[in-house]
Amino acid sequence: MNKKNNNGITLDKLANMVAGGFEGVDKKFEDVDKKFEDVDKKLEDIDKKMVTKDEFRSLEKKVDKLDYQMDEVYDILKRFEENDILNLQKRVQILEKAVRALAVNQTSK
Repeated sequence: MNKKNNNGITLDKLANMVAGGFEGVDKKFEDVDKKFEDVDKKLEDIDKKMVTKDEFRSLEKKVDKLDYQMDEVYDILKRFEENDILNLQKRVQILEKAVRALAVNQTSK
């Protein structure tokens, strides 16, 4: 089947040219398939690491609760510190009065 057309090319030559144009296409498709598999695996790994919207909201509520509790603890500690300072001030005042009273007693003797 070597029938020539107007350009001088036979059907066999044309078929060989077309076949030559497809050489390596199989390898390229294999490479593309491999890349897609890699991308799919990476996406699966990302999906495993992500949390759902409900899980995120649950975590958000827990953080809000912890934040509130920390504020409460801070307020309690602040009150304790203020009470301790006031108690220490009162004790110092009492001791100062006692020292003055002793000093007056010592000088009057």
